[in-house]
Amino acid sequence: MKKQLLIIAILTFGLSFSQTHRYIYELSIKRDNQYNKMNMALDIDKDYTRFYDYDFLRNDSISKKTGESRQNSTQSDQLILRKTNTNENKAFHDNMFDYFVIDSKDEINWKIQNESKKSAEYSLQKATADFGGRKWTAWFCNAIPFQEGPYKFRGLPGLIFELQDDTGTYIYTLSKSINLPETFATNNFLETHYGKQPVKVTLKQFQKVKLDYYNDPIADMKNALKNGGTVVIRGEKITSQEQLDQKRKFLQEIIRKNYNPIELDKAIPYPEN
Repeated sequence: MKKQLLIIAILTFGLSFSQTHRYIYELSIKRDNQYNKMNMALDIDKDYTRFYDYDFLRNDSISKKTGESRQNSTQSDQLILRKTNTNENKAFHDNMFDYFVIDSKDEINWKIQNESKKSAEYSLQKATADFGGRKWTAWFCNAIPFQEGPYKFRGLPGLIFELQDDTGTYIYTLSKSINLPETFATNNFLETHYGKQPVKVTLKQFQKVKLDYYNDPIADMKNALKNGGTVVIRGEKITSQEQLDQKRKFLQEIIRKNYNPIELDKAIPYPEN
């Protein structure tokens, strides 16, 4: 982390809170013993805290400059909106043709440890918690008095700089700080998905939608084939119903293999085989 990270953060606390304080995290997600890395943005303003893929910002910036409509889907499935200084989260899920939102209240019972460490010139303190069926370790900096952090993690007496679960499946590392002079609007890609209003559902309803698709992942392809459309799966052109039926188990295997929920206690109960 660069030296100006802490300096910028501290100097701006006295300014108008119409600002957006933006913190960029590198998120590493392990799958098949390999890490997929991406950048995530944590925006904090007077009313709301938002967490989302940094790629949304890139496309939003290009769209504003060029007037072209650029859309992208989340790679993290960690789209969060919450009222600042509360545990009231809205989790958004981009589900192909639908956009869902699930409300939850997620209080995390942190245990602050005596252990501390230095990261460059920053003093960080250790805290641990059980959340979402995983054991987590956080390192926070109480010199930055935002009780916020990545995803749903918050409630410590300082900004979370580092966070990971005990299996090393999810690792967050703070890398950059930016302060914006005004509240940054994310309505186009977070609160709505490029004009698509979110459908409010319960966790059980969302799980049912995902399981229904898993049980018949070729339903839309069947209709396309019947209506004379072209169906291509992993570069292979499908020309018959028999071919398509053979692909069902293949697609189900991909769904299971790529599913890596951060909250294990809310996982979609996909069959093992």
